[in-house]
Amino acid sequence: MARKKDEALHQRRKSEILAGARACFIEKGIHQTSMQDICQRSQISPGALYRYFASKQAIIEAIAAAEQQSNADLIDHLKGAKDPANALLQALPELLDHILDHDFARLMVEISSEASRNPAVQKLFAAIDDQFQHDLNNIFAARRKFGPFGDADHTAHQIFVLLALIDGLVARAANDDLPPREQLEAMLHKTIQALFK
Repeated sequence: MARKKDEALHQRRKSEILAGARACFIEKGIHQTSMQDICQRSQISPGALYRYFASKQAIIEAIAAAEQQSNADLIDHLKGAKDPANALLQALPELLDHILDHDFARLMVEISSEASRNPAVQKLFAAIDDQFQHDLNNIFAARRKFGPFGDADHTAHQIFVLLALIDGLVARAANDDLPPREQLEAMLHKTIQALFK
């Protein structure tokens, strides 16, 4: 029984540290944030922090793992669908909740900035993006057996446009430069339908 309580405490403390790190990254930028900054924001001693994360890079990797899991959840939803485009439309409200969150969007902008000067961060998030694109390509290419949906190159182009659209929305969300949610969702619904028609 005690082990379960300890594990729950461990996970809660880890989540608190990650939340503190995200807040620091958003406010100061990843490059300018120190482990001491994260300690102060998370109200934890340096010794305790290092028991959870050995370095700032380890914290970034934990943030990357969370993003990878979010991608995997969407992939799992699309995999079971006969029509992945329709499944994507069904998942659109939840997807927008995630990518249009102001803090998430600002964090992604900071990660992109850090990746431009830190090869380790660039490699980490590029691998996540590549895997997501690969999985989406496979799912949408497989639907060709249900009808004439174009060749593999066409599918790759569709996925490229979809991901570019998502990236653009994240950038605009970081700057609070978006139309009202209901209007945006309706526009995206039509756009995705047209893209995968």
